[in-house]
Amino acid sequence: MIDISELLWQLFFIVLLLILGTFAIAGYLAAPWVPLWKKDVKRMLDLAKIKPGQTVVDLGAGDGRILLMSATDYGAKAIGYELSILPYLLGCIKIRLHRLKGKVSLKYGNFFHQNLGQADVITIFLTPKAYSRIKDKIKTEAKPGCLIVSYAFAFKDWQPIIVDKPSQDLATIYVYQN
Repeated sequence: MIDISELLWQLFFIVLLLILGTFAIAGYLAAPWVPLWKKDVKRMLDLAKIKPGQTVVDLGAGDGRILLMSATDYGAKAIGYELSILPYLLGCIKIRLHRLKGKVSLKYGNFFHQNLGQADVITIFLTPKAYSRIKDKIKTEAKPGCLIVSYAFAFKDWQPIIVDKPSQDLATIYVYQN
């Protein structure tokens, strides 16, 4: 006879390991999930001067908050990549609730394996280690004129066109142009 309670506990631990495992992998490869405040997302997107119809690509999209604001407030097409399963699932739910399917796309996967050529704006909030890994990919794949908006960390050896730090308690945002 199958013990349902034991089966449920095993299922619970498998799901927990899956969630924790993807958090660990994402944290190691690029960044742990640290949700941005809405005011910081707005600052990033305002600095990019996004126009309707442009494509915003968010690397390490988390729960999709940059994607959602890009589409709803700026009229952009938004594509994001996330490797942690829990924020990815939360983002998918938010996209459905906002009825933005077709305008916003959140993909489960490693952005290091994606082509960035369609982006007019790339947003990132990763670890400094990941910045050094993604720098060459952006340089070779992003189209000329593409803006790269970075939250909190600067790219070494790149000259930003905008550095925004309006107050001591807000993080610095760097804007670069490919």
